[in-house]
Amino acid sequence: MVWDEVKQCLVLSDAVCLVTGGAAGVGAALVSSLLTENAQHVAFLDIEEKKGAALETQLNAKFGALRAKFIKCDIANEDELTRAYKLVTDKYRRLDVVVNNAAVLSRDGENSGRMVDVNFKASVNSTFKAVEAMSAENGGSGGVVVNISSLLALNQDSRLAVYSATKAAVLQFTVTLGKEPFYTNSKVRLLTVCPGPTDTAIYHRQNLQNHPAHLTQPYFQKQSVESAVLGIIEVIKTGASGSVWKVADDEPAQDISQHVKKGFTVFSSVVKK
Repeated sequence: MVWDEVKQCLVLSDAVCLVTGGAAGVGAALVSSLLTENAQHVAFLDIEEKKGAALETQLNAKFGALRAKFIKCDIANEDELTRAYKLVTDKYRRLDVVVNNAAVLSRDGENSGRMVDVNFKASVNSTFKAVEAMSAENGGSGGVVVNISSLLALNQDSRLAVYSATKAAVLQFTVTLGKEPFYTNSKVRLLTVCPGPTDTAIYHRQNLQNHPAHLTQPYFQKQSVESAVLGIIEVIKTGASGSVWKVADDEPAQDISQHVKKGFTVFSSVVKK
């Protein structure tokens, strides 16, 4: 994994990557895309054992033996997450890219605790484990951590209050931690991606296309999985630590860091005397 000075982007060749929630949907497509980008190894974590094992077999047949590694893991269980990270770092001796993609989406009143545990707590724990493995302060070579938030972190929706709150927490955590001097000291870039609704099974399972807000808010324009993954890959390659990116509407990734910063400047003005 090297930095292309001419194109000002990361080249993912030979990178060791880890993706949570990688057995289906955007996660599975992202695992495949990282291998297409010539990542050396991609480990992916998920609780869906059959889907994960089948995807591992499929990807290794396509890209070469041992390139993809499925690890059954409930990331909300910190012991399981710790074991998964240890397996990856012991096996590959390094870690370059982590995408915390796993999430639970339910309407309010359903699985609220699980949404908090998976969407926020597990993302925090995974981020710190990734930084520990990558940080130059610990003898590592630096790397990239992408935390998947949502445009709902920036858009209040009364029917998805818990989900929106967990994604807002992910955004605030990643932006705040990723500020300087974090990158200068660690050489790890912390990035936030806010996808719009994406054409995945979870989207249809929750019947979000018939959500009342769909009819009144332009946010709810559904994008393809391929567009979402292209956007995430672009962010991995080019995003500055602490930056926030919109990936929506089948359009290229858009850096919205200044908009987020402006919003928090307004919030901060309320508490300043």
